[in-house]
Amino acid sequence: MTAKSPEEYPADIKHDLNDIEAQKSVPSKRTWIKKALSLSFQVGLFCYLLVNILSYSFSSSSHRDRSQATATELAYLKTLDDSNLAGNWSEKLTSVPHLAGKGIELVNWTASKFEEYGLKTEVEAFDIYMNYPVDNGLTLLQEDEPVFKANLTEDHLPEDSTTGGDDLVPAFHGYSASGNVTAEFVYVNYGSKEDFELLEEHGVPLKGKIAIVRYGRIFRGLKVKFAQDAGCVGVLIYSDPGDDFFQEAKGDKPYPKGPARNPSSLQRGSVQFLSQFPGDPTTPGRPSQGDDVVRDDPYKSIPKIPSLPISFKEVKPILEKLNGHGVKGSSIGGDHWVGNLPGFEYWTGPNSKYSLNLYNEQKYDIVPIHNVYGILEGYDSKSGYILVGNHRDAWIKGGASDPNSGTAAMLEMARSLHELTKNGWKPRRTIKFASWDGEEYALLGSTEFGEKNANELKKNLLAYLNVDVAVGGRQLKIASSPFLNKAIKEALPLIEYPLEENVTLHDHFFNHTNIGILGSGSDYTVFLEHLGIASLDLGFSATAKDPVYHYHSNYDSFHWMATMQDPGFKLHNAVAKLFGTIALRLSEDKIINSKVSDYSTELTKYYKHIQESVPEQWLNITNHRGTPLSKLIHKTSKKLDKLVSSADYFDEYLTDLNKQWEDKNSLPWWRRIKLHFQIVHVNFKLFYLERNFLHEEGLKGRPWFKHVVFASGKNTGYEGFALPGLKEALDDKDVKDFIHWNKIFLHTIKRLAHEFDLKK
Repeated sequence: MTAKSPEEYPADIKHDLNDIEAQKSVPSKRTWIKKALSLSFQVGLFCYLLVNILSYSFSSSSHRDRSQATATELAYLKTLDDSNLAGNWSEKLTSVPHLAGKGIELVNWTASKFEEYGLKTEVEAFDIYMNYPVDNGLTLLQEDEPVFKANLTEDHLPEDSTTGGDDLVPAFHGYSASGNVTAEFVYVNYGSKEDFELLEEHGVPLKGKIAIVRYGRIFRGLKVKFAQDAGCVGVLIYSDPGDDFFQEAKGDKPYPKGPARNPSSLQRGSVQFLSQFPGDPTTPGRPSQGDDVVRDDPYKSIPKIPSLPISFKEVKPILEKLNGHGVKGSSIGGDHWVGNLPGFEYWTGPNSKYSLNLYNEQKYDIVPIHNVYGILEGYDSKSGYILVGNHRDAWIKGGASDPNSGTAAMLEMARSLHELTKNGWKPRRTIKFASWDGEEYALLGSTEFGEKNANELKKNLLAYLNVDVAVGGRQLKIASSPFLNKAIKEALPLIEYPLEENVTLHDHFFNHTNIGILGSGSDYTVFLEHLGIASLDLGFSATAKDPVYHYHSNYDSFHWMATMQDPGFKLHNAVAKLFGTIALRLSEDKIINSKVSDYSTELTKYYKHIQESVPEQWLNITNHRGTPLSKLIHKTSKKLDKLVSSADYFDEYLTDLNKQWEDKNSLPWWRRIKLHFQIVHVNFKLFYLERNFLHEEGLKGRPWFKHVVFASGKNTGYEGFALPGLKEALDDKDVKDFIHWNKIFLHTIKRLAHEFDLKK
């Protein structure tokens, strides 16, 4: 093979090896002009960054330590140090209703903001099967005579303009079935699978009954699914004050006078069966777009029985009628079955003297939803791109926390990046923004986008960064693929925690928690669990010090956010800083900012936890080749050890390449070319690391979920679990399935250990 001369290499290599031209003899006039323009740009950018760095140095507080930040990161952070427009965006976003498919005003406004911040902007529509509320009713009957009628509305508060007007969204559940049923009712605690099993064990009749469930523990759609599976004919879901830290029963005043839950607040939301598959229920695995869409029966992932949300104020006179009837909850499951609703003693019922008439009318149709995209082009078109996303739709007019705190933070990120571009900066890797529609119903906009562009995304998307509820409390929570842990850990120390002096986000976060596992419930689901693309989700969550967060209620309002949860929008600002810095860490580095050992270490922990849960009597059971399970487990553990060793060595190699790259100008041109191709080689391995965990057949009973390592819990929805195939086999007490999934996991680990073994 004949070696190429420097000028024969592609343009992207020439960009990296900026001294190659100097190896040529006499530059042409055109070359000198290009050099002069390039030098002018570099000097201008250098001066801009230097001014920002010096300005930062003189104005910074003593608790800031950004010594490890790059010049670009310092400039990005300084814009957000000096100005915070998150409150402006929050006030605008919460001023109009934006139910999925209906918020066209905010579609146009978001597109205009993207354009204002220099992003190449596009709006895309998908045609989705979904419902809107028409009418509802709930009446308590005593021996067929009405004795109480719930109004199913929230109180208008004069202090909070968002809670009034003729444009409020009624109480309803996305994807609830229409129905008019009259039946006795029972209290079923959180409505988990285990709760229904306990009720059956205690002889509580469920078939033909209306289930009254409290919010919490699992996704609301699975509460309805388990009720339907048990033979119930309808469901009411309420928020029990016993699940709140601040309570009127403890002497706390309710919103807007204090931090406790307003008694009339009710939680809207979707009752789609989230752990089956997200997206349009009629088009699983394929996009709902175009004239030739083939639609399936939707009831694989949505309920057939009606359901309604209700406030604890209006469920109280209903639940009180169960006192003394059925089985006392505390005797079924102890304190876990008892909340703190005054007047209710947490009996299961039913009470044969009382019944409920539940009326729910929904209109189903094919409705267009609209995603808004913005693109900040990078200069290295072959290095993939970063996607940053937040959803725009909400169940109510407000939604200051969900989703508008996330939208405000994302807009602030776009604004600060735009300030960098004004001085000639471009990211290495393209950064794309997405404002999703329909997330609240079933992660609609993101899932349809992912299903439509599956091949392109798996080929080109390095990472998806999600922010949903950026501010719902004061405790930072991060869940992520381990692939992104390095970038996260490097970004956290650069940003101050705004509610405590001399505390960085790194100190604040790791003093209370660790990076968690992604499950579902937001727009990262399709990217990680269906397409194998590294993803993260972050935001500040509620603690015992925070006022009650009125999730999906009219009281999730600008007034609540501005006066009680985040006055000054300081936490919004911190999220914008963190979100953007992580994106820059992933976009700017020549070598992809990741450590394989982060993943290998976590995999070892996950498998050890599974291993400790295997019943002893399973260990001698053999597979079809006569190999006992104990030997398969041992073999898998040894292979994980091999992966850990390979990953550590690979990371050392990455460190060495990074040092060479930092000192590249001291290398001869031919050595720089070699270095370039070494980096291309390792980047290829890193780029597709997450794809190695895809199993095309998917999980048992839910093939849409294809990630071997992460999936939402089959019976929880929101909560994520590691090694779901193995865990579900344990939960189902199915040793055959456990052996099957152990084989799949072992094969995956073998492939990775070989892929990252540089000594082979």
